[in-house]
Amino acid sequence: MEDLREGIVLKRIKGFYYLMDDFGEEVACKIKGSLFKESRFDNQVAVGDRVRYLLSEKNTQGLITGLLPRRSFLSRNRVGIDTEQIIAANVDLLLMVSSVKQPAFRHNLIFRLIVAAYIGNIIPVLVMTKTDLLGIKEIRELLRPFEGIDISIQLTSVKQPKTCLEIKDLIASRICVLSGHSGVGKSTLVNLLYPEFQLETGKINPKTSKGLHTTTSSMMYPVGEKGFIIDTPGIREFGFWNLKRENLRKYYPGIRDYNSQCKLRNCCHIHEPSCQVKSDLKEKNLNSDLYAGYISIYESLPSGGH
Repeated sequence: MEDLREGIVLKRIKGFYYLMDDFGEEVACKIKGSLFKESRFDNQVAVGDRVRYLLSEKNTQGLITGLLPRRSFLSRNRVGIDTEQIIAANVDLLLMVSSVKQPAFRHNLIFRLIVAAYIGNIIPVLVMTKTDLLGIKEIRELLRPFEGIDISIQLTSVKQPKTCLEIKDLIASRICVLSGHSGVGKSTLVNLLYPEFQLETGKINPKTSKGLHTTTSSMMYPVGEKGFIIDTPGIREFGFWNLKRENLRKYYPGIRDYNSQCKLRNCCHIHEPSCQVKSDLKEKNLNSDLYAGYISIYESLPSGGH
């Protein structure tokens, strides 16, 4: 007799989905083929998803038969293929990990991740690593575009472990996903907070000053009594799935606060008259780098649609 149960997806390896059941036990599952009938890509089930599965009394291997509704998600356009890739599901916090140096801090990726977090109903948190490599004045200058934006910023260095303890408190009872470029210290940070995991860490390519991939797929780890942390592969590029130019203003940090302040109801804050964004930019009440990031993303998106 088969037994219908529920579990949360921890990882996927070579066609198997590894779930954690309600008793904290890990179960290896295959997935019912009909779940992919609307797409030839097997991207419907992601780490963090809650699923229903059948487990035979005579077999420890399960069969995923259904996907429960998501309350949040982090997704992007799958690299090389025009389809949505769900990176993680049912997430509370997106920890956007970036080093101040080695590799260099890149504002535009952080802007894109914040947009993706807002689209997916996730709270973004900026985690700056390797802060021992740069002076506080230089770090403040790097962070100037984020002044006035309602996101938490954590300054950390694994050489100063006390700076990382607040991250552990954030994770304690939440589901958190880490995202950022390769080499910024995601796995190193996790190893410091949770030594029992011993995730593989990478080095910086001396020729390109970019990180080398070590995490090859998203994996979810239970932490504390109720928390989970999801480690993801380093990002080379981050494209949006089904986001149109006209809707970027609803999700872009800082800009989305202006949606009711312009003369035109659907102002995109590019060339429209009586635009409060452009006015504040001229008066230096809006950071020019923040706005430049908005323009960069806007020009990369298609127009029309939803």
